[in-house]
Amino acid sequence: MNAPHRKLFLALSLLATGNCFADWTGGIEAGARIGSDRPTLRLFAKNDDDALSHYAYLDWIRDSGGNNYRVGYNPTFRVSHSVYSFGRFSIEQDDPGEIEREVDALVGIGNNLFRRGNTQVKIETGIGGRLLKFDGAEDETDGFFFLAGSMSSSLLSLLRFDASVNTKAGRDQTTLDGEAGISIPIAPGTALRYVYSVKRYDVDGRDPFKDEDSFFKLTYGF
Repeated sequence: MNAPHRKLFLALSLLATGNCFADWTGGIEAGARIGSDRPTLRLFAKNDDDALSHYAYLDWIRDSGGNNYRVGYNPTFRVSHSVYSFGRFSIEQDDPGEIEREVDALVGIGNNLFRRGNTQVKIETGIGGRLLKFDGAEDETDGFFFLAGSMSSSLLSLLRFDASVNTKAGRDQTTLDGEAGISIPIAPGTALRYVYSVKRYDVDGRDPFKDEDSFFKLTYGF
């Protein structure tokens, strides 16, 4: 079993184990890049019922440059009505970005700045560490400062809009991720979503890497 298949097996085992608990729910999000044959897939499991919530996921993206895999786990603990602490842990392999392995771990605190009806605005900040290995290169480690903002809102009681942006700024590496999407329910537990995303890596000694994508995605929860 090669490395990508081992990652897929471990992630599916994690999701299956999580769904053995009654309070956990799961889902599948499948899509394709607009104007190309670039498919995407996310499997996820979550538990939002308690003060301590959990979200685990596996992402896969395929394009002409190869595969991108990411396995992650995001726990969140509510401190008060508006303040919460969180962790973000992930392992990624990105063939198009020539990344053999990226391991991220961060902890931080967030605040629900605004919540009214179906509209919510949040901001998060934290610190973390990253191990990054490019193909044919030595491991690079770096600490970083994390800052993120997000908002979501329901429009006309049917359409749902969401947007987020986050940056990780370290001594030798800086990354920027942004995403905006709009979704509409098409059946119970099922929604169609359009997503625009942008990613940028700036690493000392390398040319900046930038990727922009537009996707249509179909999400089914169970």
